[in-house]
Amino acid sequence: MLAQVVTRMPLMALVVPNLPEPWPSVLMSGPGASFSAGLFEETARLLLMLWLLKHLRRWIDGVSFGLGHGGIEAVLLLGIANVNNLVLGVLINSGGWDAVAQTLPGETAEQLRSALVDTSPWMFLLGGVERLAAISLHIACSLLVLAGIVHGRKLLGWVAAVLLHGSFNLVAVAMAGAGVNLVLVEAVLVALAIGLWVAIVRSRPLFPQGPTSEVAPTPGVA
Repeated sequence: MLAQVVTRMPLMALVVPNLPEPWPSVLMSGPGASFSAGLFEETARLLLMLWLLKHLRRWIDGVSFGLGHGGIEAVLLLGIANVNNLVLGVLINSGGWDAVAQTLPGETAEQLRSALVDTSPWMFLLGGVERLAAISLHIACSLLVLAGIVHGRKLLGWVAAVLLHGSFNLVAVAMAGAGVNLVLVEAVLVALAIGLWVAIVRSRPLFPQGPTSEVAPTPGVA
């Protein structure tokens, strides 16, 4: 998440538009945005594991890393917004909305109120479903990167995580861009997340079982 805010987003906003064509069109497209997000996040994940978490190589360490990453992201992207929506909803139901509306431009206040009143409660829950799928992705990517480190294939693990991350993003972006019903989009993401969890659970034997035990490096890409 930090890699997105500190590096990728400023680059996409300030640098990419000034590049010669076709680079802006490519990088700002659905595939470009999806895989650049994976590139920055998985690079940050690899560096953190190598430099700051060098003694944490167990399966549970990878799961915890992904859970923490995805959990923080969920709080920042969804939790704060939902708390704000809850407060505004209480004000609307308790008759206190007029005081808030007076501080906003007329059209903005009405649009905000309509969005809260007219949107089905189930639609707000879909954001939580999407975040659960994203947390599953972060755990899977963390284990891919960590497995690469443990088995002496850092580059391979990193590339696999970038491809998985970008592909997962692209599925959501492509379906939403094609006008697919939001419920169906989330259903597909849940199905993908279930598949990821099958792989997550089955990957446990690939990692050291104790905090100081080692797994012999597998010959291959360093």
